[in-house]
Amino acid sequence: MVPSGFPRHVSHHQSGFTLVELMVAMVIGLIIVLGAGQLFLMGFQTFRQTELLGNKQAALTFATETLIRDIRRANVDPVSGPEISFSDASGELRIEFANNGDTGECSDGSMVVRVYRLSSTAVSASEGWSLNMGQKCGTDPSGSDFEPLVTGFADGGFGRDAGGTDEGNGIWVITFALLKNRDDATETDDFAFRAVNRNAAID
Repeated sequence: MVPSGFPRHVSHHQSGFTLVELMVAMVIGLIIVLGAGQLFLMGFQTFRQTELLGNKQAALTFATETLIRDIRRANVDPVSGPEISFSDASGELRIEFANNGDTGECSDGSMVVRVYRLSSTAVSASEGWSLNMGQKCGTDPSGSDFEPLVTGFADGGFGRDAGGTDEGNGIWVITFALLKNRDDATETDDFAFRAVNRNAAID
């Protein structure tokens, strides 16, 4: 017998989780994990789309600014007109202009020949083809003279709109076809922009 005034030790029976409770907890945990995984996947896909859009915008901005600048300042021959030509067979845009100090390997005032064309093969499945530029003093560039400018082009995605081009007045319509989706090289976003050779427009 326990003397009065002392606490009595009462034993409580403790039971664990039942099988049903464990299964319910596992299902709830699985739902949370699946939801978090789906959220991560959606975030990753959004990041990839944003990155692709950013690359596409950078390619458009850089390539158009470079081409417009060169087409604007192309030399004008009194007989043949502007020194700009596009070969539909090879997909090459050739521009000739006088160097005014921005091309180090050519002396000031000498003629610079720049050629723009797509790479012969894709850089990778996700990056597509690159727009390459080659330049040389007084003669056409070849082989190792070419360097990539931007990627993201579809196969055959660099050209001109012959219907909108008015060579006599120095108006050129250049077309781009950029990859719309990294996983599908057949879907493209198509763009066209106009560049005017100011020397031809003034004459």
